[in-house]
Amino acid sequence: MSAPVPQQSRFGGMRPAAVSAASGGAVVTALTMANAPWQAVVGTVCATLVVSLLLGLAKIVVPDESEHKRDLLLAYFRYRERRAKQREHRAELRIRRRRQRDQGTNSQEQHDRPPGDDHPLR
Repeated sequence: MSAPVPQQSRFGGMRPAAVSAASGGAVVTALTMANAPWQAVVGTVCATLVVSLLLGLAKIVVPDESEHKRDLLLAYFRYRERRAKQREHRAELRIRRRRQRDQGTNSQEQHDRPPGDDHPLR
């Protein structure tokens, strides 16, 4: 059996971050030649750098093999689901504590109690 052949990039061997930087450079050149205000040129340079860095980071972090991408996405979705359940649980606890606090004390008890005599949450 032969070794697997690596897939060719859509950009003909150039990395997406390099393509972003090159296209951003072209836009900056066009803005400079059109006598655009310096704020527009600086903003374009900053946006190009941010996009290039994000694309480069994504290329480093996200694996190339589809099995690993799938595993990474599944782990991310499990994490999000676990966080959503934790948020719901905490919201339920807050509501339950509020109800207990409101049912356990009435307004007259609040006035009769000396200041600083708070009951800890259970």
